[in-house]
Amino acid sequence: MYCKNLYKKEMIKNVIIIGIILFIAIFSTYHIYYSFGETKEVDFSSESLDISFHEEHGEELNITKVVSKTDSVGLSSTGHKITITNNLTEDVNYKIKIVDNEDKLEELDCQGLIIPKEEIRVSIKESGKETKIYSLSELEDGILLTTKAKALEKDKYTIRIWIKENTLLPNGSKYHYHGLIQVIENDTTLAVR
Repeated sequence: MYCKNLYKKEMIKNVIIIGIILFIAIFSTYHIYYSFGETKEVDFSSESLDISFHEEHGEELNITKVVSKTDSVGLSSTGHKITITNNLTEDVNYKIKIVDNEDKLEELDCQGLIIPKEEIRVSIKESGKETKIYSLSELEDGILLTTKAKALEKDKYTIRIWIKENTLLPNGSKYHYHGLIQVIENDTTLAVR
């Protein structure tokens, strides 16, 4: 009789523990799923395109300390994610461009500490396509990509920036770079603060 009561108590205790674990697992999964599934706020908009940066200040490209990286390490670093949505029933041409953040350079008084564009590598990856890597100095007028948004579709990009492997700048030095990602539709700048 004593063993049956002990067995019953043990069984009830195990059922309660398993129930609590299942509740926590389901609750956590639900919140994780919906935190990634939330729609992003539209940061910039025109009649045809909506541009959303997935991070706060996602349009800003900042390198605040010289740490040289190989391309493979640079490609594994955190990127700036952008979604461009075409709201029209026709294709729309646009460009993604990288320009110097003049306001930030002036605010921080960066004279003499700016990383030369030859030392900076930048990559762009469109969902489902191959990653393209450039030196910032190779970009003509800072244009990273010229493309067309198909009717009523979303294009997703990840842009990464890093210091090239064989830099002439000393690692750990306080040289820095401040840039902005701009989206330009038909020669009208949309994504710029």
